[in-house]
This record gives sequence, structure tokens and C-alpha cells, in this order.
Amino acid sequence: MGGGGGGGQQQAPQFNSQQTAQQQQQANTETGIANAWLGNTNQITPYGNLSYKQTGTQHVGNYDVPTFTATQTLSPEQQKIYDTQTGLQQKALDTAQGVVGNVQNTLSTPMNYDNLPAMPGDQTAAKDAAFNAIMARSNQTLDRQQQQQATQLANQGLVAGTEAWDNAMRPIEQARVDASNQATINAGNIAGQNIQQAQTLRNQGIQERTTLRNQPIQDYATLMGFGGNVQQPSWAPATQSQIAPTDVTSPAIAAYQGQVNAYNQGLQQQNSMMGGLFGLGGSALMAGGMYL
Repeated sequence: MGGGGGGGQQQAPQFNSQQTAQQQQQANTETGIANAWLGNTNQITPYGNLSYKQTGTQHVGNYDVPTFTATQTLSPEQQKIYDTQTGLQQKALDTAQGVVGNVQNTLSTPMNYDNLPAMPGDQTAAKDAAFNAIMARSNQTLDRQQQQQATQLANQGLVAGTEAWDNAMRPIEQARVDASNQATINAGNIAGQNIQQAQTLRNQGIQERTTLRNQPIQDYATLMGFGGNVQQPSWAPATQSQIAPTDVTSPAIAAYQGQVNAYNQGLQQQNSMMGGLFGLGGSALMAGGMYL
């Protein structure tokens, strides 16, 4: 019996993920290098310039990626202003160092309250003196009115101690009581004014001494303010990407999927062909059986 030859079976497609990842990294690195060159654009302005220069490389993967240095320079006019301001600040700081001794002496010396106006004390004596001074004039007037009233009543034949006498004298006594009450109020007001004035004078004295004591500290703080803080450098903005990274993975996956689809179609065709051959063989066998 003669033997027949058969075709070889198709090989299933293989997806090399490591190779695809390396290709994607390579494409991303190339894109990054291109972005760096596109983004590092030199700038020239009336106030100064910003320039980029490649100053080295950094090995990334299989590439030597360029590294850049950004240099900012001021225009001659702006540089002169900067130098002047910096010089003034330095002079202020040098002067501040000269007053440090005064500040130390001030802080180490306690506040002195000697010979300041005294704190307001008990105002009883001042209040009594004010009351007596106010009542002295009122008493003179009321005493004269009382004497005149008594003479007039005596001429009318009235005697002290009688009801008519007392009724005639009562308005003068009431006026004396009213004058005394008002004098008490006025004396209290005068005592309060004395306390307020004494406190005001003492506070003014304390304020003056506090101002003198704090003057070295104020001078030092002012000079330090003129000196200013350390000026932080202003950095050039980071390079912005201009080119989107090349997508290597998606086309690789799509190509692999196409190979898988072609492989599956090939298998289907091969299976269909083999099924047809088996069908023909079966029919031939059945036909042979019938003639036997």
C-alpha cells in the first residue's frame, strides 16, 4: 500500500511582551529628548534673558539623555538696580550689628519707675477739703439770710422756738441741707478728677520711659527690615511636553490579534478540509461493503 503525505500543523502566534515594552520605552525616551530640545527655548526680554545650554548627559536605558542648565541674566539697567538695592540692604544689616549692644543692654536692664508721678492714693482729705471750700461760701450766704430772717421775725414779735418761727426758718435750713448735699457730690467729683489726672500723668511717664527703652529695639528691627530677607532664586519653568509619546504597545497588540485571527481561520479551514476527507473515506468504505 502506498502512503500519502500530509501538511504540517500551523504554529500559534507568540506575543513578546518584553520586546514590546522595550520598544515602548525606546519610543518614550526619544519623545522626551525631542520635547527637551523643543521646550528649552532661549528667551530675550527688556529686563533680562533666559538661556538653556546642554551641560551633560544622563544614561537612561540604552540612551544618553541630554541634561540642560538654565541661566538667567539681568539687563544692565536691572542689574544696576539689583546691585544698588543689595548694597543698601547690606549697609542696613551692618548698621544693625552696631546696635546689637544697645539692644542687649536694654533687654538686660529692668524697667525703672523711679521719680514718676505717684500712684493716686486715698482722696478722703482732698474730698473733705473740697467740701469745706464749697460750703464756706454757701454758709456765709445762708448765715446772712438766717440772721436777716431772725431780725425780721423778732421785729414782728415772734419768739424763737414757736411754730411760726420754725416755719419761717425752715426754707433756710432746707437750703443749707441742699447746699451740703451738692457740696458732697462736687467734692466727690473733684476727688475723682484728682485720681484721673494723677493716673494720666503716671501713665504718660511710663509711656515715655517705655518708648525710650524700646527705641534701640525699634532701631534694630527697622534696620533688619531694610536689610530684607534672603532673596530666593526664581527658577525657570519646567519644560512642557510638545510631542505626545509614540504608542508602540497598541499597534503591537493589534498586530498580534490579527495573527491570532489568521491562525484561527487557518485552523478552521484545515479542520473543514480534514472533515471532508474523512467523509469521502467513509463513503468509499460503505460502497465497497455493498459489493462484497
